[in-house]
Amino acid sequence: MKPVRTITPWDAIFFVPVTLFGLTMAVIGLAILPSLPAGSWVLALFAVIGFAAAGIFRLPISRLATVPLTGLAIAIVSASDLMVRPLLIIGLYTIGIYFSYIYLLRRPVVAVYASGLASLSALVYVALFRWLIDTGTGPLVYFVAAAGYLVTMLTVEFLRHRCRWGGDGRLGIAAISRLKLLRVWLLLSCIAAVLHFAKLLMVDSYISNPRSVITVLLIVGSAMVLVLLSARENLRGVVRRLDSLVDASLALPWEEKGQIESLVRGFAQGAANAETTEIRATPPRRAEIGAPISLTAGADEYLVVRRAAAASAFTEEDQRVVDALAHIGSEVARVKESVDGLRLRANTDSLTGLPNYGSFQETLQSINDNRGYGEAIAVLFIDLDNFKKLNDRHGHAAGDFALKEVAQRLVNTLRPADTVARVGGDEFIAVLTGLSSLGQAKLIADRIVDNCGVRLPFGETNLWPSISVGLAYSAHRETDIGRLVEDADRTMLAAKKSRKQGGAGKGGSVSISAHRSSQINDSVVRAVENDELTVFFQPIVSIVENRIWAFEALVRYTDPEIGPISPAALVEKAKRLGLMNELTRQVIQKSLTAARQFVAIDARVNCVTVNVEAKQILAAQLGPFIEETAALFPEVTLCLELNERSLSVVSDELRAQAERLRELGIMIALDDYGSENSSVGALVRMPMDILKIDRSLIDDLTDIRQLEVLRALQGFGDTLDYALVVEGVESPVSASRLQGVGVRSAQGFYYGVPASEQATAERLIKYGTTAVVPGAEAAERPLASRSQA
Repeated sequence: MKPVRTITPWDAIFFVPVTLFGLTMAVIGLAILPSLPAGSWVLALFAVIGFAAAGIFRLPISRLATVPLTGLAIAIVSASDLMVRPLLIIGLYTIGIYFSYIYLLRRPVVAVYASGLASLSALVYVALFRWLIDTGTGPLVYFVAAAGYLVTMLTVEFLRHRCRWGGDGRLGIAAISRLKLLRVWLLLSCIAAVLHFAKLLMVDSYISNPRSVITVLLIVGSAMVLVLLSARENLRGVVRRLDSLVDASLALPWEEKGQIESLVRGFAQGAANAETTEIRATPPRRAEIGAPISLTAGADEYLVVRRAAAASAFTEEDQRVVDALAHIGSEVARVKESVDGLRLRANTDSLTGLPNYGSFQETLQSINDNRGYGEAIAVLFIDLDNFKKLNDRHGHAAGDFALKEVAQRLVNTLRPADTVARVGGDEFIAVLTGLSSLGQAKLIADRIVDNCGVRLPFGETNLWPSISVGLAYSAHRETDIGRLVEDADRTMLAAKKSRKQGGAGKGGSVSISAHRSSQINDSVVRAVENDELTVFFQPIVSIVENRIWAFEALVRYTDPEIGPISPAALVEKAKRLGLMNELTRQVIQKSLTAARQFVAIDARVNCVTVNVEAKQILAAQLGPFIEETAALFPEVTLCLELNERSLSVVSDELRAQAERLRELGIMIALDDYGSENSSVGALVRMPMDILKIDRSLIDDLTDIRQLEVLRALQGFGDTLDYALVVEGVESPVSASRLQGVGVRSAQGFYYGVPASEQATAERLIKYGTTAVVPGAEAAERPLASRSQA
């Protein structure tokens, strides 16, 4: 690996002239000092001390370490009587700032360059300041001089970094925060203005006047203020490091092993405010800090971070936080390595090396869940015939040998995408994937029988394995994949019974199951493909105003032959059949169309909520459809209810997409909060406009604890600016108690059961937005588990 240069040849093009300029100004300043009156030496000394102290305080204008931090020490120049001698004040400023950078950077060569750049910027500042004061520009002088100072410093550094402040090494200045740069500019201008006016009010003397001690006080006082601000920034750095350590401790144990390296590097870069991070085989060099890290067994590696040449030097605290992150990453990798080993041993048959039954079940479920609706699979239940007789006649060694050889023959016969497992003493299961027909599955099963029946030499004995195979074929995704395995098992037993009894013989047999998917699968497929779903609407009301302000859309379907399909079953089967996105598209379209009719009746009811799985809002799934469809109904506000259970992992991509939808006017709601497995994580990490409380959290409102939880959640919502909607309100007593603890919105059978589009429109026409219809009775009983769609 090539050594990393602290100062590259390109850097030298800027370092040499800027450094020479700074040294020149410092020498000129020192040469002028002897010509000053004796009293002025004190003022010059305090000026240097003030510049050195104030130079410690620097403010960031970007998250990139390559963008320099900007200081405010130049503002002190406006309080000094030495402004009448510009070369002297610039020289003193250069010397003071050099001492600051020696403390901050701890690299003399880089400190000389940094002070030279500050000297060059100070020359522009003093020249503009004096020229504008002489021309009587007024208060504008402070803003123009400060702008000249910042532009000079940033331009030189921008060119030195090859104009790459665009983030991720791109050209441009996109990485600079315009708001932070504006803050620095205004702060620098205002400090200069305050100090200059203070000098004009309190000091009326020439440089040799004893009352210039007031000038000294102004310089020292302003320097101390900046030192205090620097201490505040240091405290923020401590908080940043602590946050990075806490975030790493929370995130790393849950990430996949392959993600640990990138996460550790990211946390280290943020905690140490570094330019680059890497994990390499060599220890840190000059201008770098690092710590040993062990992410791969047997490899000597180091977590190394570095900063730009003109950035602040690393501190002991930076080193400690890198040490801590390297330790956390090493321990997480070690534990995951151990867990992976245990998982492999737990999921593998020790004799044959094949997956065991537990591993097979997970694999089969995954294959079924991730195949397209029309992609066929087959399960082969394979039994080694007369295995007990083989053990009795030739011994257990022969039996173990036969099992291992049959296992290897199965692996060799199956295709790469297929899988096989040992699930019992003499039983195996294979899963054939990507099938186009039952005949294709039968050919593979026949080939297995032929290959496994070939003579098997064992010492001086020839074994002739014989197997029975039960084949269960599935043309499309199953809602209960276990039934397919049971079918294959029953078919295999039938095949064994049909064969002649006696000693092991050459060959075997295959029996095919008549397994077919249940009728409800076909019903759901037909409903979605033929657009036969209907949508019902349940009101969401304001308890305070006693009026409806939104409707929740709920999917419904009644099959002509088997009758109503419960919403929970409908959604679950749509998921398993790979039709969930199409179902959601139809529900959103129908809901917005109906909502447009509701708005035409009463414009105050202009919001409709639709249940979706969290991942469906991503750009790779329904994100573009949602954006385009919502734009076609500008008079309606679409709200997407994300089920809390689908937010077990809130990724950066999901958060960003949610924010994008909100910017487009689409609301985000967190649904079913308070149900089983609810977590605070989703509540604080997911951007949202509405929090919907599950009915299980208000099942006993006589319990003061439930009321206090609701009161706290309402207060939380008021603080974070989102609405709280409590579901499952079924009586006026419940509504009254909720209002008593500050809840303002609710939903439930007390305000109306889900009704068709026509019935909902008729209600609005007859009763308007009144929350409770007089004398209305529930037309639909509550479901044990409300569906999502």
